Amino acid sequence: MKKYVNIFCIIITLLMVHTACAYNTRPPRLTVVLIIDQFAYHYINKLYPQLKHGLRYLLDNGVVYTNACMPHAQPSTATGHAGLNTGTCAQDHGFVTNAWYEKGKKVACDSDDSGNALVFADEGMHDFGKSAHRLMVDGLSDQCALQSQPFSDFAVYSISGKSRSAIATASKLGKALWFDCKTGMFTSSQAYFDELPEWLQQFNREHDIHKKQSFTWKPMYPQSPYAYNFFNIHNYEYTRLPSMINETLPIYDETCKHKYHYFERSPCANQLLLDCAQACIKKHVSRKHRDRLLLWVCLSPLDKIGHKYGPQSMEAIDMVYHLDKQIRRFMKKTLRVIGKHEVIFALTADHGVMPIPDLLHAEGLTQARRIDRVQLVNNINQKIKGKYDFDNAILGFKGQELVLNNDVVGELDIQKRMTLLYDIKWHAMQEEGIRNAWLFDELIHLPTQPHTIEDHLKKQLFRGRSGSVILKTEPYAMITHWKEGTEHKTPYSYDTHIPLIIFHPGKFERKYVRQRVVALQLANTLAEILNVPKPSASMYEILPDLFDPEYK
Repeated sequence: MKKYVNIFCIIITLLMVHTACAYNTRPPRLTVVLIIDQFAYHYINKLYPQLKHGLRYLLDNGVVYTNACMPHAQPSTATGHAGLNTGTCAQDHGFVTNAWYEKGKKVACDSDDSGNALVFADEGMHDFGKSAHRLMVDGLSDQCALQSQPFSDFAVYSISGKSRSAIATASKLGKALWFDCKTGMFTSSQAYFDELPEWLQQFNREHDIHKKQSFTWKPMYPQSPYAYNFFNIHNYEYTRLPSMINETLPIYDETCKHKYHYFERSPCANQLLLDCAQACIKKHVSRKHRDRLLLWVCLSPLDKIGHKYGPQSMEAIDMVYHLDKQIRRFMKKTLRVIGKHEVIFALTADHGVMPIPDLLHAEGLTQARRIDRVQLVNNINQKIKGKYDFDNAILGFKGQELVLNNDVVGELDIQKRMTLLYDIKWHAMQEEGIRNAWLFDELIHLPTQPHTIEDHLKKQLFRGRSGSVILKTEPYAMITHWKEGTEHKTPYSYDTHIPLIIFHPGKFERKYVRQRVVALQLANTLAEILNVPKPSASMYEILPDLFDPEYK
């Protein structure tokens, strides 16, 4: 009898070990999600042969989803970051774009005027607040933070060059940190801390960028005959700034509203973000205890340089080369802190970017064009005035949407209001470069097929925040007030096709998955790996080809 009991115990033990491995009940203690703002997948196709370090390492050793998309037809920073955290589209999480109109006033997605979320300044507080109170659902960050135990903390941090990126990924229960363009140091708000943590204050003291008056952006591969051998790489006719490469630039510029605008658009800013992330890791995880950390590192300089110079520019391409090396150094340092089997890395982006349309037009792609945003609104307002005899029926334009001026048309009855909206829609569709337009209620009730542009447009609608008339441009047509540079708010693949890589040494590695996936699946996938509940509003499946099919 004792023999059979021993055999039974062995079988039970083997089953428990097998189940633990299958479901990963010993999840990694450190999860690092690198979000490279505006990192379109076409960078990888173009630059892969020249990549040598961190990006190349992840592409060669991770699980790489080559057909990942961001399911938004007006992709933006806040919308994409919130989606990656919550596993939902803007129709649920509410961050329809970086800013929208509420009661006739434009508000930033992360602004908070309650008085309970004032932002920390160098000394004292700024006179404005920031928080995630406009984020309408919970995210992976909230679910991880809720798993903290008395003797095993689960810390959640998001570090970014932009407040909206940090806040969208930290949610309400994580801790958001961002580079303060007014002081040149990392900060947060009272929504997250009673006072800035000591480790961050020490980091700010030790990495005071004011110690240097200037910096020089040196190219990563100055002697390479191939690294910069691309068409239009030295175009500055259609950029918003002159070249930054090999130029000595001031750390801060007192004459400019954004004093650190040169620094924030340089590889130095990426390094500062990664150094801050490294300090956070050293503070919150160790080989000596079982505390856990989810860390979002939102690398925004590529976006800031991309808008000014475009993705074909020397500045954007060299930024990627610098990031390639910086990410490898960061990964090596991280693995030394806690060990490779305790860390999972993910890398993705919030959206892509359109090439500069003027360059495409000059090359013969004649549908590529700029549609002047101010002129578009003024033209429609003038035509509406001629029929209805009131000024400025359209209050403004955001994303790809026209916002109605309710102070002007609010007294109209339903029938007249609908007639007005249809007139605005008709006039918008007469503009060259605009392919289609819908009223909000028209589009939200439109039957759509998954993975279509119309479906992605619909998933970005949120009543009270979205505009009254939603526009769809032709490919490579861009509605903007800028005369130079580029944007990323169209529904086409150059704006929505992004990288997605997961790497966990010994578990998730060395595989290319060509199946179409949605980047928002990352949230539920990480929840599965970390053994925490998924974000409550997310309905997405976990990413394919990660787990043994028997145990999905």
